[in-house]
Amino acid sequence: MKLQSPKGKVPWRSIGVFCAIASAAGLVASSAWLSTQFIIDPRSVVWMNRYLPKQARIPVSAWDDPKTIQEIHSDLRKSGLFAGEPIQVETALKDKKKQTDLLIPIFKPGQDGDDRLTELRAYRLVLNPTPNKKEALQFVNQIEVRELREDFVTEPLVRARVINPSSDRPVPFTTVYRFEDRAPRNGAWLTLNGKLKQGDSSIAYGQVVYYNPTTTAMSVMLSWTSPDGELPSWQAVPKGRPAEMVINQTVGLEPDFQVYQLRSVKRKNIPFQLQPISLSESGLKSNNGAFVDALFLARSGLWSNALEYMQSVKRQIGSDWTMNAQAQMDLVARHAKVTKTQADQPWANSGQQVLANLLDGRWERAIQFVQNRESDRTEVLDMLKFDPGRVQKRINAALNFDPARSDVQMWAALRLASQQGKPSAIAWLAKQPSDSNVRRTQTLKLINELDSMTFGTVTPSAISQNKN
Repeated sequence: MKLQSPKGKVPWRSIGVFCAIASAAGLVASSAWLSTQFIIDPRSVVWMNRYLPKQARIPVSAWDDPKTIQEIHSDLRKSGLFAGEPIQVETALKDKKKQTDLLIPIFKPGQDGDDRLTELRAYRLVLNPTPNKKEALQFVNQIEVRELREDFVTEPLVRARVINPSSDRPVPFTTVYRFEDRAPRNGAWLTLNGKLKQGDSSIAYGQVVYYNPTTTAMSVMLSWTSPDGELPSWQAVPKGRPAEMVINQTVGLEPDFQVYQLRSVKRKNIPFQLQPISLSESGLKSNNGAFVDALFLARSGLWSNALEYMQSVKRQIGSDWTMNAQAQMDLVARHAKVTKTQADQPWANSGQQVLANLLDGRWERAIQFVQNRESDRTEVLDMLKFDPGRVQKRINAALNFDPARSDVQMWAALRLASQQGKPSAIAWLAKQPSDSNVRRTQTLKLINELDSMTFGTVTPSAISQNKN
């Protein structure tokens, strides 16, 4: 005979059995998850110690034991170190919670206030880590700071012949700065900074560091130096193009910008690197002679001429234009904007006025300034005489395209005369093809009008004699 439950009564025994089974299943699942976390990283479940008997607690070393910020400061003082201002990194998790990490720069006190950055530590905020701490910081990673050498910091000035080569002594990092504006949001980007006094100005230098909150990995991505004292910056880029970082290495009137793109690489902890935009190889998919010529002009410092070539190529090839070629053209345009602005503005010094025009490839306009008798030609001659190569490399590039270009030949002859004397200039000029007899005569006239005590005097017939 089948028994039936009384009408209206709930089968509590069955429900109780079901709940017990569900609870057991949940406990098993939780235990499995905790076991997995413990195997992967024992420190991630150290918070359980407050609920476990003393003999069953998870062992942690003094270094790994979560500590309050006060305890961290105390430990540093005992070691003769101190912590700088912490940088907070918040990461959104899948369950809408936030994971909070602190990047703490560690300094060693120096003489005369010259504190030196020695390491950068990463800590993670953990809740209920031990019975006595409701919240503390769990050490997760660190990088030791390797200081840059002075000769690396001053290299742009040495290359421009502004100063003599420096020593290889290490120079300290004294501050840490986090990039905010336009920085990629896939982690924290920092720069470790220092400044080196050079006369009345300071050279800024540093290293770019990336912190990956997902893997807690930290890495130095590149080292940098800026004679103008500027920090690197992330720039706005068109949609679909990699993020770009700009470093200004300009010296005087010679613009020099290094641009790095954030490129993906097959690497687990930090799956990308900063790669420089190169002007050595064409960014076009097919061979294009005009674009290759433009890159040569750019490497030679004739930025405005190079930009005109690139713009012409872009109009001609249309849809075959690539994102890489556009990045190269944008880099050229950045330099051309500087040289154009400098050439357009008035200068009190005649030498600087002529130099600004020569750096922008304005050969004819520069001639007009030097032909003006109100100009101080001595300043122009001094500029040419002590040119560290800025003008010469542009002259060489222009004559490489057109050896008979007379307005460029004039500046080549004047530079040679100022450095080696008039006879050398005349001998060189006599061997060159000419696209204008009028300009050749003007060149000789101008050489004669310049400091006769320096050059001596030459007549147009000297050209014919040198040819024979």
